[in-house]
Amino acid sequence: MLRKERITLNKKNQGWLQEFLDNCQRQNKSPHTIKNYRSDLEKYLTWYENQFRGPISQKNNDTIGRYKEFLLNGGEVNQRAHLFRRLFWFLKSRRKKLVQKPLGNNSAKRHLSTLKNFYEFLKQNHEDHSKLFSINPVKEKIHSIKVKDIDIEHTPILPYDQWRTLIESTYRTRERVILQLLYWGGLRLSELSGLRYNDFQATRKTITLRRKGGYRHELKIQNFDEIFKNIQFMEQSAKSEYIFVNKSNRAISTRSMYSLIKKLLLRSNCSANIGPHSFRKACATNLYKRTKDLLFVRDYLNHSDAKVTQTYIDTNTLYLEHQVQ
Repeated sequence: MLRKERITLNKKNQGWLQEFLDNCQRQNKSPHTIKNYRSDLEKYLTWYENQFRGPISQKNNDTIGRYKEFLLNGGEVNQRAHLFRRLFWFLKSRRKKLVQKPLGNNSAKRHLSTLKNFYEFLKQNHEDHSKLFSINPVKEKIHSIKVKDIDIEHTPILPYDQWRTLIESTYRTRERVILQLLYWGGLRLSELSGLRYNDFQATRKTITLRRKGGYRHELKIQNFDEIFKNIQFMEQSAKSEYIFVNKSNRAISTRSMYSLIKKLLLRSNCSANIGPHSFRKACATNLYKRTKDLLFVRDYLNHSDAKVTQTYIDTNTLYLEHQVQ
């Protein structure tokens, strides 16, 4: 993280950054994703302004290559500040610095992915009236970072025995519904947190979800009857259109939802590395085991590419069950 206080950037760079973040919000990106985008881009823009003293529309040779080396090898750059802060630092004979510790390949790759998305947005946003960003400087072949499988921290699947212990030891209806929607629906935290009572269609046995990108997707969820029975019970005493609410009867935040799920996992003595995404991986694996249809699982989880879906299917679980058979 760059710093806790607000940093000062070149006005043009600050404006382009804000345009990108506003667009992410319109696309229904999660607050956590937007926060990471802001952190990554503020770090890059601080580094850029220290190196080139101007807006990112300037043409500089292999800017991304140099920044890639900064991420991988580490370094220090001075941060710009407001005039009064500059005077204060002068009097104190010190400057605030951005200290970058060397990143692993996986973290550096994520940073470059953020830059690629940022420049692609600027390119598309300016192509009709300006040539400032006619080329995306992040080149796949030149700036790619190879990540070995050993460097990747894979999301563990929620084993079936731990799922049974978890659901059988959870008695509150609200908490049971959360677990059921995660395990049988494979919902993302943002989709789960924003659910409304009228999103459930009893006649069609479907749930309408607000997916990534902001569009609505009607999902025919597994075990609908059992889930809907609990939803109807909750609705009898509901004071909000949202199913999962905070003390102010507003939709619960994704961060609060994450904390609640981790609390339930801890209470049931589930493995420490199990998290909310482990449910999604279990959902994908169980669906594929039952249907043997990768494209069906892809559509169920709302993935844009079946290659992504393949990473959610736990091959070890499938192999062990095949051995038993």
